[in-house]
Amino acid sequence: MSDMETHMEQIRRACREILAVRPVYAEIMSFYEPVFLAQEEALPHTNISLWRIPDDILDKKRKAPSLTMVGGFYIDQKSSSQLLENICNIAIASGLSVLKDGARKILECTSAGRLQTEDLFDAVLGKIENADLCGISEDMIMTFGYNSIRPSVLLNARQLSAYLDNGEPSKTGCCPICGTPPGLSMLKNKGERWYVCSFCWHEWRAPKIYCPFCGTTDSKYLHYFLSDAEPEYRIDGCDRCRQYIKTIDLDKTTRAIVPAVEAIATLHLDQKAMEAAS
Repeated sequence: MSDMETHMEQIRRACREILAVRPVYAEIMSFYEPVFLAQEEALPHTNISLWRIPDDILDKKRKAPSLTMVGGFYIDQKSSSQLLENICNIAIASGLSVLKDGARKILECTSAGRLQTEDLFDAVLGKIENADLCGISEDMIMTFGYNSIRPSVLLNARQLSAYLDNGEPSKTGCCPICGTPPGLSMLKNKGERWYVCSFCWHEWRAPKIYCPFCGTTDSKYLHYFLSDAEPEYRIDGCDRCRQYIKTIDLDKTTRAIVPAVEAIATLHLDQKAMEAAS
C-alpha cells in the first residue's frame, strides 16, 4: 500500500469512528471526508518551488518566531484550480445548502472569467485585502480557497520542517513554520504536549504548562475542562488572555486520529468553551 493509500485509509477510518460515536456530524462530514480524500489524491500531482534557506541566514530565521509567513508559501496554481473545481462539485453533491450555493457561485464566476482562481488563493494567503471577489463571502473564500491550496500548503510545511531544530520544546506559541497560532493541542507519549498549526498543520512540541496565545506558564491562570462522555478530549483555557485550545489525549483513545478531521469533528467543544467563558 502506498503512502497516499495509507493516509486515505486513515482518513476513512477516522471519519467512520467519529460518526459511530457522534452521528450529529454526518452532514458536515459528507462534505469534508471527500474533500480530505481529494486533497490526498491531489498531493502527488502538486508541484511547488524548492525552499532554499542559505546557511548565513538560517540561524536568524530559527531565532525568529517562524521561518516564513503564510503569504510566502508557494502555490501550484494549476493543481489548486483543478482541486477547487472538484471541491465545488463535492459541495454541490453534499447535504449542506450554504456550501452548495457558494460552490455554484464560484464555478459560475470562474467559468465566466469574472473570478480568477489566483485571486481567490491570494485572498486566502492574505495577499489581497478587502477584495470584492464577485461578492463571495469571506467564509466561502476561506472554505473553498483554503481547501484547494491545502496540498501546496502541506508540501511547503514539509520542506520547511527540515530546517527546524526540533530538539527542545518550542518557547513560542505560534507555528515555527508559518507563524500561525495552533488550532489543536495533542498530548502523547505519556504527557508530552504537541501543538498543531491551524494553517499548515505542522506539529511542534511545546511545554506542557503553557498558554500558546499569551505565553504564560503561571499555573494559576491555566485550567482545563474534561468530559466524562469523551475522556480523550479536554479544553485548555487561560484566565489571563481568555483564550482556549482543544486538546486530544492520544493515550486515552484507540481511535484513528487525523488532526484535520478532529478539527472539524470537535466543533461542539468550541461551543462548550465559549459557554464556559461567558
